[in-house]
Amino acid sequence: MSPREGPPRPKFGRIDPYCLMAVLPVLLVAGIIGSLVNVALGLGCAVFAGLIVLFDSWANRPSRAREPEPEPERQERAPRPAAARPPARRGPPPPRPQVPRGQAPQPQRTQVQRAQPPRGQPPRARQAPREAPYR
Repeated sequence: MSPREGPPRPKFGRIDPYCLMAVLPVLLVAGIIGSLVNVALGLGCAVFAGLIVLFDSWANRPSRAREPEPEPERQERAPRPAAARPPARRGPPPPRPQVPRGQAPQPQRTQVQRAQPPRGQPPRARQAPREAPYR
């Protein structure tokens, strides 16, 4: 059956409430312009607000009513496969370091090499403390 056959589609549908977020300010501006500037210009803005509502109603029209399809016979579902299990461990777990109870293991400390100034330049002079008199 082609999409053009069957019952006709309604021309308009429900108005989206969010459409009012655009229409109400336009109507407010239309009222202000109509009362303070020009009545014809205010009516033009009000007509524009009406066209927004009309387009929204047309865009939200329901789809064609389709003939109900006969329900297929209920078939029993195949049982679901079992959930996947985590892989089994192969071999013994890795050994843990022996730490007395109640103490956290201490990380091994390594010496950090500090950057040395290049040999050709003298080291930078340090800033005098604030208490030192100015020279």
